[in-house]
Amino acid sequence: MPTIQIDDNAGRLLQLLTMVHAPRLVIEIGTLFGYSTIYIARGLPPGGRIITLEVDPIAAGLARQNVDAAGVGDLVDIVVGDAADYLTTAEPESVGMLFIDADKKSYPTYLKLAFPLLEAGGLMIADDAFASGDFAGEAEQGEAGDREIKGICGYARAVGRSPRLFSAFAGTEHGMLISYKQKAGIS
Repeated sequence: MPTIQIDDNAGRLLQLLTMVHAPRLVIEIGTLFGYSTIYIARGLPPGGRIITLEVDPIAAGLARQNVDAAGVGDLVDIVVGDAADYLTTAEPESVGMLFIDADKKSYPTYLKLAFPLLEAGGLMIADDAFASGDFAGEAEQGEAGDREIKGICGYARAVGRSPRLFSAFAGTEHGMLISYKQKAGIS
């Protein structure tokens, strides 16, 4: 597996945000081997669940082993398949927190599909928000890497312009953009 997981500080931040916000349902886009999934699951309130979406069945199998070994497997549903396809089937305004850490070029698509799923007062968190351009292991350099950077920058612009999202960057190794979905009519 490539070493592209979040850093420990980012994991602790995810766990803290989950503990403070206490979402009943979390959707994670991009599981890899379950590192961030474990942190989020550890912060869930009683009765909380995380659905994590992974396109690679080998990574999903490894993630299942890891979340089970960490003792949080009963809180985690791992869905293997295309995240965009899954998001189109989820119930609107049913998700308390979303964490995006998948293919960077698709961040704007994930935002478009995930925003309606997020309940008012929910959190949307995107990893790699600083778009430093170093996505070794995640995308080929050159044109593919440029698409990744454009995707993250497009996501950040859209979130920043949204009248329904209040957002701030958090200092992790690659940065997180944390957004709070406000009720309609409040800006």
